Amino acid sequence: MNDYKNKITSLNLKSKPIFDIEDHLKYTKDWRGQYIGDAIAILKPHDKYEVSKILKFANDNEISIVPQGGNTSLCGGATPLKNSFSIIISTEKMNNIISIDKESMTITLEPGVILSIIHEQVEKNDLFFPLSLGAKGSCTIGGNLSTNAGGINVLKYGNTRDLCLGLEVVLPNGDIMNLLKILKKDNTGYDLKNIFIGAEGTLGIITAATMKLFPKPKLSITSFVETLSIKNAIKLLNLFEQELKNELEAFELMPKVFWEVASNNTENLSLPFNKMPEMGVLLELTTTSTNDTLLNNEGTTFLHEKLEHLLSKALDEELIEDAIICKNDLERNKLWEIRENAAENEKKELINSHAKKCLKHDISLPINNIEKFHQETQKMISTKIKNTRTIFFGHLGDGNLHYNIFGNGKGDDGFENQSQNITENLYKIIEKLNGSFSAEHGIGQLKKDNLRFFKDPVAYDLMKNIKYMIDPKNIMNPGKILI
Repeated sequence: MNDYKNKITSLNLKSKPIFDIEDHLKYTKDWRGQYIGDAIAILKPHDKYEVSKILKFANDNEISIVPQGGNTSLCGGATPLKNSFSIIISTEKMNNIISIDKESMTITLEPGVILSIIHEQVEKNDLFFPLSLGAKGSCTIGGNLSTNAGGINVLKYGNTRDLCLGLEVVLPNGDIMNLLKILKKDNTGYDLKNIFIGAEGTLGIITAATMKLFPKPKLSITSFVETLSIKNAIKLLNLFEQELKNELEAFELMPKVFWEVASNNTENLSLPFNKMPEMGVLLELTTTSTNDTLLNNEGTTFLHEKLEHLLSKALDEELIEDAIICKNDLERNKLWEIRENAAENEKKELINSHAKKCLKHDISLPINNIEKFHQETQKMISTKIKNTRTIFFGHLGDGNLHYNIFGNGKGDDGFENQSQNITENLYKIIEKLNGSFSAEHGIGQLKKDNLRFFKDPVAYDLMKNIKYMIDPKNIMNPGKILI
């Protein structure tokens, strides 16, 4: 081991290697506390050349590499394996915004830039970067790209993949591939950047990216509505999509059980209504049109008028029971904070309820199959075990639900024994309904067995062949995605 320490030290990196791994759990333990791995060193390169030097060394010596950004993965994708001979490469020192181009509306930046910092810097230039998720204060753009992160604005702007114009990647042998173009049209063969987006660091390390920016919205209006069922929430979504051009930016499902968890784990929580909503939807309209910001005869903006018209129509059609429109940014931010704290509140709920385990599922479905999925899954769970709680919520506008099942926390209720069986049957229901068992969190260590089972076998073999061609020694994040 000392021989490897000496070799790693001799790489002469700007930041000293960390070898006392036991004192740095934040790098070897995942956010949920489900995985704790081992590593021989933690390295913090400052640029692509240092990344190249490290990867060439690791490849020559067949040492595994675990790329890590903010370490916010919910699937163990950025955590080393137990008893592994690995080097963790943290991108935290590669945190420079290289350029913001207002004419081409692009940003080029290094992988360690935190998402909320991107928002702040882009906004200073009167532009908008739409990727937004609960972990925005700690997740990095490199991790967002490596997991093809989604978030609350996918409905209008797409996933991280849709926002990316170009990448710079260091390959396992240390070669640096530069695809950092700001072109929106480039038909020069295979679109290689997309192989690395969503690959979770199993093919190389992203060292820079060029991302799309958008005009900063001139006005945003947020509303929370109560409806009685998923079916009515979907009808409401259809109404908004039919009546609006491109103003609908977010459409989040927040049912009663979501609010119960939020209430249990948030001090002085203010409910939108006097009671828990049976089925709630948090929606947001935005516009870049000056006309929509003009005041009508009643003194409200035309965008506000559009929203009021649609909510009135929804009431007439009995799609909703009640609705509020946020009067100011304070009200708006409070609602979005509740939504964005969902994962943290669930984490607290698991501890406070003494539930032994929570089965977390990040799924996507054709929107017209979501209610059927919920009904079939609840029926399936009831045949396996009693007294569970299903806490679900998510991005209804793009068909992505976070569907999490809690044990009852009252001794040995058999939940642990049935958990794998429940998840397997849940995934079979998803497969039958033409959905996906991984919508935006990735595969990591958690779902690699499921991927092999549910992925088209030809596609799975092709993925393995691509992995072997690019990384024949399997040094890049082994044990993630593929078996």
